[in-house]
Amino acid sequence: MSTRTSDDNPTATSVVGGRSHDLDVERDSDVPISTQIYWQLAFQIDSGRLQPGSRLPPVRELGAALRVNPNTIRAVYRRLADAGYITSRHGAGTHVADRPPIRRGSEALAGIVDELLRRGAQLGYSADEVAAATFAAATERKRPGPLVRVLFAECTKADATFDAERIIEAFPGRIEAEGALLDDLPDRLDRFHYDLVATTTFHAEEAQAFVAGRVPVVAMLVGPGFVDLVHEVTALPAGSRLGLICASSRGVENIAETLRLAGVTDIELVSASLEGGEDLTLMDRTADLILLSREAIAQGLADRFERPERVRRWSYEFDASAYELLRRAIDRAQRARETEPEPVGAAVPA
Repeated sequence: MSTRTSDDNPTATSVVGGRSHDLDVERDSDVPISTQIYWQLAFQIDSGRLQPGSRLPPVRELGAALRVNPNTIRAVYRRLADAGYITSRHGAGTHVADRPPIRRGSEALAGIVDELLRRGAQLGYSADEVAAATFAAATERKRPGPLVRVLFAECTKADATFDAERIIEAFPGRIEAEGALLDDLPDRLDRFHYDLVATTTFHAEEAQAFVAGRVPVVAMLVGPGFVDLVHEVTALPAGSRLGLICASSRGVENIAETLRLAGVTDIELVSASLEGGEDLTLMDRTADLILLSREAIAQGLADRFERPERVRRWSYEFDASAYELLRRAIDRAQRARETEPEPVGAAVPA
């Protein structure tokens, strides 16, 4: 490892797997040094600059290069290990995990960051000031805000985001709502504050298991239009072929499970991805009824079939009782805040 340093901002250039990787430390940043190092290493792994199996510098070596306490580096490595990025074995050193966590939409996120930095620069803010403000905003999200925070969970991100927007419209000025995948619930609850989790009745049991009692879970009933669609599927003759198009295999599995619970057992299910290809051609030729997810509809796949009268949108509206259950949960969350004791040292109005 070679090192380039200045009095304020040392840079460590580590040679890992035959390639060099720069790590910068900004001493005058509002972002903690450990977080700066963690973000940079996580990004290098996410972006592929650090490949699975690559060896990371020893704690003391990297600490010396960055002029950072070894305990800080040790804490960063521990945090990376907890997130699944790296593994450490006594005598073998620290390496990038064989299967680091998959970060969805990394290219899209990079675009968001570029746009944020560009707009900040136009207003006279440095990249460090933008990063500090972002870090502060994320820290604020770990604490209760002025509005009740609702996390809506679904099996696809598109559905979760769409439903979160719908419930914001239903309770204007009372809640903040975000969409999340069911699998992401534990991580989101670890990192941020939410007052409750909402989902459809189809995923209530799954959501309860992921939440593990940390916050209330509201199971929202869907409207009669969706039930009518399920009944149409169950009325198909035995041996019929039902086409399913969803953004993920998980989404297809959830549709199939919903139909199974409704009594659909003697119908052949044929699935296809959004990319389609030969699967779409086969579905168009053989399916008696075709169910399209919200993403598939948005991509115009309904127009790909010769007989569009077979196509149905696999989506739902919430029943009025669902909004009433959610309203009661929001009311309880607000009352709970009003009865919470003042934190120690809080100012008392004169």
